[in-house]
Amino acid sequence: MNKIIITVLLGAATLTAVADNNNIYIYRNDRNIHHLRSKDKIEFLHSVGHDGNVYAELPGMERLDVAKIDSCTMRTVDIPVLKFRFPDYPEATMLWDKDLYLNTELDIEGNGMMEDQTGLTLKVKGRGNTTWGWYKKPMRLKFDKKTAICGFKKAKNYVLLANFLDNSLIRTSVAMWLANKLNVPCANHTMPCHVYVNDSYAGVYTMTEKVGINGSSVDIDENTGILLELSLEYDEPYKFKSQNYSLPVMVKDPDFDELAESGGMSAADRLKMWQDDFNAAETLAAQGKGEQAFDIDSYVNYMLLYEITGNNEMGFPKSVYIHKASPGEGSKWIFGPAWDFDVAFNIIHQNSDGSFSEALPTHGVYFNNLTRALFITPAFKQRYLERFKEFLTTIYPEYLKYFDEQAALMEPAARENGVRWPDTEFLGFSYAITSYDAKENTARMRDWIVQRVEYMKTKYGVE
Repeated sequence: MNKIIITVLLGAATLTAVADNNNIYIYRNDRNIHHLRSKDKIEFLHSVGHDGNVYAELPGMERLDVAKIDSCTMRTVDIPVLKFRFPDYPEATMLWDKDLYLNTELDIEGNGMMEDQTGLTLKVKGRGNTTWGWYKKPMRLKFDKKTAICGFKKAKNYVLLANFLDNSLIRTSVAMWLANKLNVPCANHTMPCHVYVNDSYAGVYTMTEKVGINGSSVDIDENTGILLELSLEYDEPYKFKSQNYSLPVMVKDPDFDELAESGGMSAADRLKMWQDDFNAAETLAAQGKGEQAFDIDSYVNYMLLYEITGNNEMGFPKSVYIHKASPGEGSKWIFGPAWDFDVAFNIIHQNSDGSFSEALPTHGVYFNNLTRALFITPAFKQRYLERFKEFLTTIYPEYLKYFDEQAALMEPAARENGVRWPDTEFLGFSYAITSYDAKENTARMRDWIVQRVEYMKTKYGVE
């Protein structure tokens, strides 16, 4: 590619890119990258130095020896850029606290994908459980009033996932796309974006809705309904261990204390009511009557999503969300939203002998006792096979097309993120590998998906 790039630079005195949005990624052969952005024209000039080398004169940066250029990508539409400023902490380059909300100013460059937004004010803090302990920190955004950003429905709260473990940077995006296509209840939406903190580049993040009882996530009445999270963290104020399977069950939403203050039943009585309701449902599942208490279609779609993506989080369990509109027999427990696909697909995991390798596409899905009981329910098994066949004929081809589109869209951004986070980091149970080799990373992930589907076809006897 060097010769082509040199020809472009030397074929005329200038090479001018003119468009509403210019994004030019210049890849160097030393695994570095330059990303130029401008809403005005970008001109490439060239010169010959005293050393006889040819240099590219690029706006806003020092001269670059063209011999160091490997290739170049030019785009007029690119992922948006979020620029956060913390007036009280102008030297910060990354968040450091999950409890401390920082006063924040935000400008969004739409980059042709959406309209620009400037002068937004909000509060930002860290978030996450396992992911919070890694170097690249996930973020929670909180506005004083419902605000629409990056094409999302109006909401007060948003989440920026750091994707530190995901060398493709698209695991969450393709998983959530599939969740929506499979009609998993309350499925999230995603938007990749570059993030800057006080003018320091923090990498590529994925914006999504904050899971909770609200109009952009679980849309039920918080006065009568509930959202539970089954997770080993077991760190919410209101929680219990289930009666039959001793599962760690936490109240994600609503806030029982706030409801009690507004004149409702006491927080303790409300917890007891929902604990009894969940235990009764779990007992029915243990008796093979799970369809009487759980919405089987929601579990079919939820389980199919987790099996296709190879996500074992429900087994521990971790980040398993279920919700119900009202207590008693008048409504059923519904699985969703789906969450946490950092460790899905071809994640690098630890083998029984202590070595590490990419997860095989032929591995089974890890169940907890409740989900295992529901999985063997006759009503579930028949519907699951029908839904898998529907996936193969109506969703799978579109799924691969969407994957290819996301991989192509994200390649330049993933390489830039890989320059910011270039190292392989051992995280205890896996390795975080740089996203710089984006094309190779997504190619391996795509091959894994195809092999995964073939494995499932064989497993369920489907042609």
